[in-house]
Amino acid sequence: MKSKLSMILFVLILGSALTTALVSVDNFTKEPIARNKVIKLQMSILSSLGIAHTKDTVGELFSENVITHEGSEEENYYEAKAGGDIAFEIKGMGLWGPISGTIALTPDLQEIQGISIIHQEETPGLGSRIADAEFLDGFKGKKITNGLFVQPPGKDLADNEVHGITGATLSSKALEAILNSEIKRNLSAIKERK
Repeated sequence: MKSKLSMILFVLILGSALTTALVSVDNFTKEPIARNKVIKLQMSILSSLGIAHTKDTVGELFSENVITHEGSEEENYYEAKAGGDIAFEIKGMGLWGPISGTIALTPDLQEIQGISIIHQEETPGLGSRIADAEFLDGFKGKKITNGLFVQPPGKDLADNEVHGITGATLSSKALEAILNSEIKRNLSAIKERK
């Protein structure tokens, strides 16, 4: 009986100590995690808008070059002070997990200025290449009016098509779906607020 009580007391003390440690770590890291999330978003917006930056200059360059238009939680959009390009966040499900990033459009909201991926969980070395600058640069200047389409490599492209990634067709198509969905959703909100 005494050994059972000792074991229960030990488990309670250890559980309390570990819970206290976890709560302390969570409280200690909450602010830096939130700050890093903001920095990643600002870096992505600057990249989408084609504004050169480093991690050390992000905050300053963002405040100097970008106007934030606040809406509901997921309906903020960002306007470049020079040129008037419009950027907003994109989020959706990829083949293996969530994909998030930003997209910038020209001031007339007709074509893509740039795309930046913040987070993706696609297959390393294959689907993860959707975040590569080489692939994302293919979207620059593409018209969005009739939707974006990913086509097989080597095919002739229309003004709203890009070449997909060989071996990562499903990840490329997932990004296509996210872009089309998020552009449609955000454009209606932006047009209402302009």
